[in-house]
Amino acid sequence: MPAFFAARRKLWAVGGLWGGALLAAFDVYAAIVTYIPQYAVRNDFRLMYGAALATERHGYAHLYDLGAQQAAIDSLGPQFYFSAFLNPPPLVWLVTPLTALPFGAAVIVWTVLILAAAALAWFLSAPGDPLTRAAFAAMFAGLFPVAFGIMVGQPVALVAAAVAACWWLAARDRDWLAGVALSVMVVKPQLALLVPVCLLVSGRVRIFAGWLIPSAVMGLVAVALLGADGLSRYRDALSLASNWQITRSFAVSGLVGTGPPLYVASAIALAAALFAAWRWRGHGVEIPIAAGITGSLLFTPYVGFQDFAMLVLAGWLVVRSQPNAWQIALLVVGYALLELCLLVQSVPILTGEVLLLASFIYWAPRRGATHSAPFAQTAPIEQAPNASFAQNVRN
Repeated sequence: MPAFFAARRKLWAVGGLWGGALLAAFDVYAAIVTYIPQYAVRNDFRLMYGAALATERHGYAHLYDLGAQQAAIDSLGPQFYFSAFLNPPPLVWLVTPLTALPFGAAVIVWTVLILAAAALAWFLSAPGDPLTRAAFAAMFAGLFPVAFGIMVGQPVALVAAAVAACWWLAARDRDWLAGVALSVMVVKPQLALLVPVCLLVSGRVRIFAGWLIPSAVMGLVAVALLGADGLSRYRDALSLASNWQITRSFAVSGLVGTGPPLYVASAIALAAALFAAWRWRGHGVEIPIAAGITGSLLFTPYVGFQDFAMLVLAGWLVVRSQPNAWQIALLVVGYALLELCLLVQSVPILTGEVLLLASFIYWAPRRGATHSAPFAQTAPIEQAPNASFAQNVRN
């Protein structure tokens, strides 16, 4: 099967390029007719901007004061819709400089930043020759969860860029810098929560340390700024969010509920991700990172469908790891499921995530086997007709 795809690599790349371009064109149309005109209601940047305004007016102890948040949102105009801001304080630190701008200008700057982060994630981690990378770019832009996250100003692309930068630096043995880059995931940590631990289990201790030190510093600063009252308000806000079906509809918690069943499911996801990372110990960081991403989305009780953009990054890293035919099939089917996520809902997608994570465990390399550098040059397909598809596209 991989040889079949390898022999038609350019054909599939052209098909992916055209298909992705058509999907991206539809996403642009949706943005123009719906999400841009209704930015006061549909763009989540308003919540970040409002939270930053609340801290400026009342102090960080009131960051998660829902009354202060609503007052800040209401001050933007009667058309702005309020919802609670629940992200960690570092996201507010990032947004605070933009409060010097009117909201209309600030949301444009933020959207450009999100687009740049998405482009950086693709540039650093997408595998293949230029045509294949162009196809991956089009398919990435065309995937509705990705486009939706950008249209509503979600910080998912920032986390994807942080993880991609971590992989890129780690693949070049710059482990300390890789860890520092990974610490940017703090803006929405549940999307990559298990990645640092998976890297630690896989033997990359310096990456873990490089992530832990800046993350701990940011955590201590956040606790100091919030104080006891602010932390209490944050716990109350998170407790409130645990009852929102919209935050659980694509998570395991949406199936099993809360309480002991969720704890068991989360423990299984954690154990599977760590075991997969351990099985790939000494064989690059691609699969440990992919296992960390997949495990994180199964572990966290809060998943929106825009968060599935992280699975595209995981898929690119899987392609770089010399996948077999079954894994290639999982990636292809998984892309279709993500594009149709609003129709198929959570069960097929969760099943795909479980199967992908299980594949990392089942098809782990044998002990003592070598694993070539993920960015090494490979022979052109005409000179290596029996090479696997992944060997020819992982660059």
